[in-house]
Amino acid sequence: MREFYEFDEERYQRKNSIKSYIIVALIFALMGGLAVYSITPYIRGWNENGDRGPAIVDNTPAPEPDRNVATGDNNQSVTVIGSQEDFFISRDNPVADIAEKMEKAVVGITNRSEVTVPDFFFYDRSRTQDVEGYGSGIIISKEGHVLTNHHVIAGAKQLFVILFDGEKVEAELIGSDPQSDIAVLKIDHPDLTVAKIGDSDKVRKGDFAIAIGNPLGHELAGTVNFGVISAVNRKLQLDGRTMELIQTDAAINRGNSGGALVNMDGEVIGMNTVKFGGELVEGLGFAIPSNVFKPLAQEIIETGKVTYPQKPWLGVYIREITAAFSRESGYPVGIQVIDIETNSPAAEAGVKPGDIIIGMNEKTLKTIEELQSTLESHEVGEVVDLKLWREGDEFALKVKLGGRDVYD
Repeated sequence: MREFYEFDEERYQRKNSIKSYIIVALIFALMGGLAVYSITPYIRGWNENGDRGPAIVDNTPAPEPDRNVATGDNNQSVTVIGSQEDFFISRDNPVADIAEKMEKAVVGITNRSEVTVPDFFFYDRSRTQDVEGYGSGIIISKEGHVLTNHHVIAGAKQLFVILFDGEKVEAELIGSDPQSDIAVLKIDHPDLTVAKIGDSDKVRKGDFAIAIGNPLGHELAGTVNFGVISAVNRKLQLDGRTMELIQTDAAINRGNSGGALVNMDGEVIGMNTVKFGGELVEGLGFAIPSNVFKPLAQEIIETGKVTYPQKPWLGVYIREITAAFSRESGYPVGIQVIDIETNSPAAEAGVKPGDIIIGMNEKTLKTIEELQSTLESHEVGEVVDLKLWREGDEFALKVKLGGRDVYD
């Protein structure tokens, strides 16, 4: 059996040499393939993105962007809102470039006011005490106009604007509007950076966003928070009014109110206004869209206030008398007056609680919806014949329609 275990040295060396040649040939073939693969794009004329043709750098200047200019009568001097010059934004880290430029256009606001508090020593007395409130603002014109929230400046005896370098400048209140929660201040300063105002109608859910402001006071001035647009056109009920806001998860806290919500082009697309859900909730911040605050701010600058359109108004609290209730009660189908506002058109005309409105001029009215649509077909100040039912009698009263501001 020895022949089966005997080692043949010559045959082993011969086999080993053949194997070495094969391995060397494979290595050279692999190296050649890699070389061909690496130069093929250049031989074929592809650029680094895989597109046909050589890679070309376009040095043509970009077209001049549209300026955000508030329009008005050509014969009037019109303040330009958001006319900041363009600035370079690196695509490697746009947030840093935007923050560096925008921090000069976002300011702090100090509200000094007076409140009445109980006297510590005399329980039946009270005393006044000076307090300071804090918020943020956005410089919107070279003339020194500063946009902020109404609730930031409400009740102020004295207002100050804190610039990015810490300089404190006394501010004048131009006007404010509680309904939209918008206010405009004005400061006198020779060197101001104006924020560029963007188009909030172009904002999409998922867009990146930067919130800049002074959370918790001026000690944290110019804080930059990064996030996304969580929702657009979000309707919220705040203090009895409906507001349509931009929702973001960029951190917004007390003191951020009035600050800027900025897109990746360095444009203000919202004014940070409220955090929803209290201290235990994170990532639910809301901002007034730029296309909402811009015309209102312009109106405040020009007139000192915001004027809302009016709709015809009777001044009555009502409920419907349906056909079923009419059969049970003996009342006619119509709209019953439950209560009447003091000094309202209905009160002045002699309408009383319990009256049932059954028509206006020549039109029969049976529902609240019909009454509302009929009112809206008339003008504020117009006199109408209001047809009523009272204790079995039908008659008409002449009512001069009043006007009530339309907010929604």
